[in-house]
Amino acid sequence: MKPPKLFTLLLILALFVSSCSTVLKSSKIDYLTSNYCQPTIQYDYSQLETPQHKIQKQDSILNANISKHDLLVSKAIGIETYLAEYLQIKKDTLKKLVLKQKITDRLMLTTIEINALASELDCNGERINKLADFVDDINNKRTKNLTVASVTLGALTTVATVLIKNNNASNIVGVSGGLLSAGLGALTISPKGKKINLRLQRNLLGNIWYNDNSNETYPNSIWTIINEKQFSNSGENDLQESIKNRWLQYNFNGKIDSETQKLFFDDGGIYSADDLHSRANMLNELQATIRSLEQDLKSLAVRLNSF
Repeated sequence: MKPPKLFTLLLILALFVSSCSTVLKSSKIDYLTSNYCQPTIQYDYSQLETPQHKIQKQDSILNANISKHDLLVSKAIGIETYLAEYLQIKKDTLKKLVLKQKITDRLMLTTIEINALASELDCNGERINKLADFVDDINNKRTKNLTVASVTLGALTTVATVLIKNNNASNIVGVSGGLLSAGLGALTISPKGKKINLRLQRNLLGNIWYNDNSNETYPNSIWTIINEKQFSNSGENDLQESIKNRWLQYNFNGKIDSETQKLFFDDGGIYSADDLHSRANMLNELQATIRSLEQDLKSLAVRLNSF
């Protein structure tokens, strides 16, 4: 084989294994980038009955019967007036039974809200993690192909330099093949990797990052609790601040640029496999925090059951 033809063959081989579009496109990608975890309906809380008045001595009655923690939960889920009325009634009357049912219904609704939000976070965590695994598999196959191509290219270059009689041609093939082989080897060490175009219409992480629930993605009861410092173990930062600080330190090494912020907390963009894994972990961490709110409800429920 003549040197120019051999050089062309080596070049084509190198280009074949290292080319193609960086952003993946397929029906599998389309299915997973579509947010099938998003609720199919918009929740309507306008019909929810919420007391607009305080009864006489409401605060003193509640403070005398429940802890500050349970009082804050009562206010967050909108039962403090019902509870105060209930405690004020001394005898078992129909009104007392009605009030107890309203309190129970509101506790149940809040539990459903917690589970619904946690389920959406769980679904999204699994969806994004599946995408990350899909990209990882493709990148691993690409790295394997680059390794095989690099070894093959090195072997062909060695054989060619031995067989070619012309010293100049032999040197050209040897140097060219060596450079191409080294380039492929470098790609296996630090591969560019394939990526995913993921657009976000409903970004549950964004509400936490910007401390903004104006789009009412989170139920008001949950949003109120995660923005109250009394519900955190430290009492210094509320749950929203604590989650954001952990993300900043552990996912972004203490600083974040505007592009990364847009990628994770706004409308998305081009994600690498590592980015996808990070997003999945953040969704799962937020899910765990939301589920932990049931402990706060349990405290109140246990106290109410004692009345």
